[in-house]
Amino acid sequence: MEKRFKIYVYEEGELPLFHDGPCNDIYSLEGPLFRDLEFYNIYQTKDFDEALVFFLPFSAVKLVQYLYVPGDYKIPDIGRTVVDYIKTISIKYPFWNQSLGIDHFMLACHDWISKSILYSFRSSVVPILC
Repeated sequence: MEKRFKIYVYEEGELPLFHDGPCNDIYSLEGPLFRDLEFYNIYQTKDFDEALVFFLPFSAVKLVQYLYVPGDYKIPDIGRTVVDYIKTISIKYPFWNQSLGIDHFMLACHDWISKSILYSFRSSVVPILC
């Protein structure tokens, strides 16, 4: 399995919204997962032709922290940011269009992600909610 199962982590995206997450408190699974997938993972590949799955490295907690406007329960900026990120990837990489994203996954340790973006991509991106 270690030789065959490979994860491609997109390099697109900048801190603090992408490639980083909290390592403590209630939503602490994001940070360790990002670290493990990007730096210490025997399953990671830099060659997308080897990959079986593709990781979308955005932090739901950081999106809420930096983009949420208190009192605004529509959460448009959070969803728009993720949708724009996925559109960028789908244009740049041909393998998104081959699978329509069904071999892509994301981690969301916040229920707002499901409210803001999963509706748009519920048939294509595999959400891992914690």
